[in-house]
Amino acid sequence: MIDQEKLELPVSWGWLLALGIALLIFGMLGVAMQFYLTLASVILFGALALVSGCFQLWHGLATKEVKWSGRALHLLIALIYIVFGGLLVWDPVSGTLSLTLILAGFLIAIGLSRISYAWNCRKRGWKWQLTLVGGLIDLLLAGLIVYGWPETAFWVIGLFVAIEMMINGWLLIAMAMAARNISHEAEKKA
Repeated sequence: MIDQEKLELPVSWGWLLALGIALLIFGMLGVAMQFYLTLASVILFGALALVSGCFQLWHGLATKEVKWSGRALHLLIALIYIVFGGLLVWDPVSGTLSLTLILAGFLIAIGLSRISYAWNCRKRGWKWQLTLVGGLIDLLLAGLIVYGWPETAFWVIGLFVAIEMMINGWLLIAMAMAARNISHEAEKKA
């Protein structure tokens, strides 16, 4: 019988392993193409904001409720999304400066979340060291972004996205191996 706490890992570890390997490979490709990954990330983010703004604008104009008090604010937010997204798509090089600082905030949030998760795993007696190291690396990378800004803005987004993908890939591979071991233990006991 499997320990109840170990059931929190997925049983289908093969897909988890495949996802981890894919993220690891994509991350390594991203390291090799930092500048292009930076521009692609900025353009994609801009395109998503632009499309989102267009849908919000359509919704605000197409809604039939006459007494909707939030319509003006909804339309204003839609226009902000459209302008912001359009600027990023139109001039992604300029967009890297502000998005570099946003990426630093993202890495801080992810790093703190991983450290918190590692602490939770440690309290349960699970393996936690790799998750903690991943969180500390995320915090270190965020510090490097802020320290090197604005000079590093044109390659750092691509590099850090690639590194984050590789860290996540390794974590998923480790999780898949743990789930595989638990699955094999259960088969032996059955």
